[in-house]
Amino acid sequence: MPTGTYRLVDRDGRRFGTEAFRCAPGPLGWRYVSEIETEEPAPHRETVDLVADAEWRPVRMRVETGEHSLLLQRSDRRLVGHRDGDALELEFPADRELDYLSPAFNAVTAARYGRTAEFPVWFFDPVTIEPRPMRQRYEHRGEEIVDTAAGRFRTVRWGYEAIDTGYVSEFWTAGDVVVRYTDYLELETYEAGATGAAPLA
Repeated sequence: MPTGTYRLVDRDGRRFGTEAFRCAPGPLGWRYVSEIETEEPAPHRETVDLVADAEWRPVRMRVETGEHSLLLQRSDRRLVGHRDGDALELEFPADRELDYLSPAFNAVTAARYGRTAEFPVWFFDPVTIEPRPMRQRYEHRGEEIVDTAAGRFRTVRWGYEAIDTGYVSEFWTAGDVVVRYTDYLELETYEAGATGAAPLA
């Protein structure tokens, strides 16, 4: 079970929070759980719990931000659940992905496609967890050795684009863990466990 912590940083490199995570294969496929402490937009704590099946298709997500809560489960071609106690149902065809401000969602999408791809997404706004449709593009940019505070990793480099807004960035994955995300997070501590990608010697 890979475990670790991310340092959350802004574009100036200023630290504004921490995300402590654990992830592992599970009965449905793969599960990621994290606890986030952040100063943005105001000091608060969050919980993220994401489950994907053996084909890396999301089957359940739960997010708690203190003021708001969300629980959704896949049912055929829909997501069914609730937000802040109110029923919520979203269309969820096979080509749609999920995204929130946690690297778990990037790891799942990258693992599912494994190549350059463009796709529709339900993006959940930070803190409020309100869903909105958008399109994203991941670009597979090859393998790369990356140094982090937690060690050196053999990674896949990805370009990220939010097509609707024009926002672009990059992130790097090692196995099922994001080890770096430009202007967002850096891997600070890491234990590979029995199933994680081990740092290079």
